Amino acid sequence: IIAKFPAAAPDNREIAEVFRFYEIETRFYQQIADEVELVTPKLYYGDIDLDSGDFILLLQDLAPAQVADQIAGLTSEQTELAVRELAKFHATWWEHPRLQELDWMWAMNHPTRAGTSQQSYQQAWGPFVDNFGPTISPEILDIGERFGQQIIAILDQMSQGPLTISHGDYRPDNLFFATPEGGAPLTVIDWQIMSIGLGAFDFSYFLLGSLPPDERRARETDLLKMYHDILVEGGVKDYSYDKCWEDYRISSLFCWLYTVIALGTLDVANERGLALFTANIERNSAALLELNAGELLPS
Repeated sequence: IIAKFPAAAPDNREIAEVFRFYEIETRFYQQIADEVELVTPKLYYGDIDLDSGDFILLLQDLAPAQVADQIAGLTSEQTELAVRELAKFHATWWEHPRLQELDWMWAMNHPTRAGTSQQSYQQAWGPFVDNFGPTISPEILDIGERFGQQIIAILDQMSQGPLTISHGDYRPDNLFFATPEGGAPLTVIDWQIMSIGLGAFDFSYFLLGSLPPDERRARETDLLKMYHDILVEGGVKDYSYDKCWEDYRISSLFCWLYTVIALGTLDVANERGLALFTANIERNSAALLELNAGELLPS
């Protein structure tokens, strides 16, 4: 059994409570985990005290399945499996009437989420540029500077629809794959930052964070086409591939937010975290330029 409970560090706990991370994940397991297409750990017990913020989740130990490694990346087969299952999940909740009933799950542009995201990015931008600016191209620094002033506007665009449930942190470190000893083909963990918004954000966040630039460049069109085809097969209507591509492009901008906030506030003694997010600088920077994402920033 795996137990999840509040962070010991006061700053981390405060962030989690502002964004309602603990409530969101607890309600997910209590109310809809059994209805999503993605395999999730079995819930044995879960509860939360909204007044104190205390919570506990007792979840299935996924061994012998093994968690992936975001720095090392995935095999071609694992990448395709992750995209296929993600598309099935999004299709199930695409413009679903129940989205309006899930009042514990915020929209991507919820005022608290959007405003705090923009504020956190702006606070992290200076330290980020001081520490990593010399390694980043002027074009990316310009995009990053302009993006920091327009995060709320970008999130408004990403909340216009069509809407589905977004996992929010769909990356290899949250994916468990089967091993020769057993386990489900794919199991997805960490549902704390799920929201209602663009499904393509999960695809973009996964691809940009998982694949080195050369591999992402070679495979993104085929993988996005597969993602879109599965949406259509799952009943999604009036959503063209061209619209899906544009949603992928605008989502690439928001992927940059996580990298800047993490590296602008990260304890450099955290060697793995530093390696992970510095790899993301290269991956995200290449994608932003190749997707010409800067032109999507509102003027």
